[in-house]
Amino acid sequence: MASFKQFIGNVKGLQYIFDQLKVCSPLGRNLLLNTEFQTDVHLLQDELDWLGRHLDFMQQRPYVRRPLVLLLHELNDISQTVQNLKNLQVLDDIELFEVKKFAMASQRIRSLLGDEGYPSEGLPADLSKVVTILDPEESKIAHFYIYSAYDSRLAELRKRIEQADTIEEKEELTWQCAQIEDEIRQRLTEMLQPYWESLQRNQHTLATIDLRNAKADLASEWGLCRPVISNERTCYRGLFHPVLQQQMKERGDEFQAVDITLFTAPCLITGANMSGKTVLLKSLSLAQHLFQFGFYVPAMEAEIRVADEVFCVIDDQQNEQKGLSSFAVEILNINRILEFVKSGKRAFVLVDELARTTNPDEGRRLVSAFVSMMQRYQVMALVTTHYSGVSDDCRQLRVKGLRMNELNDAITPQNLSRYMDYSLVETDSETVPTEALTIARIFHADDEFLALAEE
Repeated sequence: MASFKQFIGNVKGLQYIFDQLKVCSPLGRNLLLNTEFQTDVHLLQDELDWLGRHLDFMQQRPYVRRPLVLLLHELNDISQTVQNLKNLQVLDDIELFEVKKFAMASQRIRSLLGDEGYPSEGLPADLSKVVTILDPEESKIAHFYIYSAYDSRLAELRKRIEQADTIEEKEELTWQCAQIEDEIRQRLTEMLQPYWESLQRNQHTLATIDLRNAKADLASEWGLCRPVISNERTCYRGLFHPVLQQQMKERGDEFQAVDITLFTAPCLITGANMSGKTVLLKSLSLAQHLFQFGFYVPAMEAEIRVADEVFCVIDDQQNEQKGLSSFAVEILNINRILEFVKSGKRAFVLVDELARTTNPDEGRRLVSAFVSMMQRYQVMALVTTHYSGVSDDCRQLRVKGLRMNELNDAITPQNLSRYMDYSLVETDSETVPTEALTIARIFHADDEFLALAEE
């Protein structure tokens, strides 16, 4: 199954999500990048339940957040050191320091969360014995060297080195110290070896806490909602695209959220250019991926059906296959979708302006055929089109479009979105957008050209 890392460059908005996530440690970051696109309903439900518990915990105890974040920032990936420990390969001072620092941070996080009532099954394992082994002087400071407390001979030799009168004597005593220090490293490695599994398990547990904390922060800051898993439909109330919403906010505009319900059957959407059809497809694609990577989703309410794969065919993503026309690439993508759905797997299909680069007669036939195939194989599919007369064998929606009664001289290409209504209404196959000439006027198209078009 593909991982988050493999999707990040292909799903619009996912890179932005990754960049905005406040993951504190390399452990949390690597866990996210290697998280698989989850298609198991039970595992996905378990992760959403855990995220909900973590979010509730942090909202009820806001004073825990800052110390937790500071401790998470102290965590490093010590997997190679743990592997060496497992194999009883004698650890050097740097590796022993890594284990000590990690164990101390782990204990502090365990204490911080455990004392506040965090679910015990989500806490890191107790590493107090590891800390005791590596901190014999009980300094509680995250640094390491071969302490004199480990061996009385070492303490005596170090005193003699300080008192040595000649270089030769000092070198001899230093050599003896080094021999004893090597013995201690061997002994420490043997004492720590039984704890390698606890160290390994804690790396995953703490990475999970870090990632869930970042997801919870994102949900709180952006107003994301916890999705309900459905077997039959995908339904959003107030679906929005977080990237575009932020961009519009910076311009002083407001993003209009959309309500939509999809079933295991095709749905056609019509609407004028600039009416938000492509944005809707991108929003649905991003929300579906976030959901199946265990995130809350950008909507007020959401009920989502799990898919084995999401197909989002939008022209601005079709630039990888050099030497092929847009139409050729589109047909290859459609063929890939049909091959997948015929295998009986659950697909979520989003196709923007299917067959728009061919002539209208053939384009209409291709759209009708594709819709009929989606109906035949009971696929949840959303297809946008400009064509009228497409097969009636599916549900059809239309973007309301320009609020004609509000148009005035102040409207410009820059503020056009303020006069658009992006909500969806039921329609039929004969209804097509009729706003192209109005939008052309707003963009100051040539008067003579417009007059001829109207004629």
